[in-house]
Amino acid sequence: DKQIEAAFTEALYNGDFKVYYQPKVSGTDYRLVGGEALTRWFKDGTIIPPMDFIPVIEQNGTICLLDFYVLEQVCKDITQWIKAGIKVGRISVNFSRKHLSNPHLVEDIMDILRKYEIAGRYIEIELTETVDEVESSLLIDFIKRMRYHKVRISIDDFGTGYSSLNMLRSFSVDVLK
Repeated sequence: DKQIEAAFTEALYNGDFKVYYQPKVSGTDYRLVGGEALTRWFKDGTIIPPMDFIPVIEQNGTICLLDFYVLEQVCKDITQWIKAGIKVGRISVNFSRKHLSNPHLVEDIMDILRKYEIAGRYIEIELTETVDEVESSLLIDFIKRMRYHKVRISIDDFGTGYSSLNMLRSFSVDVLK
């Protein structure tokens, strides 16, 4: 764990994290409709599996740096695809629920989208389910504010945390996983 923590910031700075896209395909006509951004850490010629580093950086909070790094890379890629004339679908980017304590989260996300001139319709923020009432209220506020900017929200691992079916009415999310 200490080795991961020590190497993480330098690896992020050096661009040792690469973003790959898992396609999302329509179940009715098999068209490509978007994708999910996944990150892989390349260290000394090998890939460090996410299960070896995500729990460590989730616990110490530095995962927030990785989430914004991935969002920025996604926005760069979308910009290149649009300029190349490629039809772009919505790309989902995983964000730790640790971000919910950031009162400027929506502004921070939108600043990156504006920097690359990316419309909200191209991005979906995927959060893991909240674990308590405080996080849930922060999530509800975050969802409302992101929807204003046309950014979709999905909840990953639904049913494993605090949420109930009644809370779905409050969340008003676009996708449950």
